[in-house]
Amino acid sequence: MRPETMSGQGVSEDMGASNQRIKVHIRCRRCGETFILRGVRDAKGHIETGFKRCLCDNEDDFDIEPLH
Repeated sequence: MRPETMSGQGVSEDMGASNQRIKVHIRCRRCGETFILRGVRDAKGHIETGFKRCLCDNEDDFDIEPLH
C-alpha cells in the first residue's frame, strides 16, 4: 500500500467520530422564520452551527432541535 492511503484512512476514521456533522432545525420565536443548517457537536454535547442572528435581528430567542 502507498503511505498516503494508509495515513488518509487513519485520519478520516479518527476525525469522523469527533467531527460528524448533523442537521439542525432552527425556528425564530419572534417572526417564525425557519432555518436548516449543519453543525458539529462539541465535547460538551452542544451543537455549533455558526448561526448568529435571524432576519428580524433576533439573536437569542430560538427553538433549536437536531434532525435525525
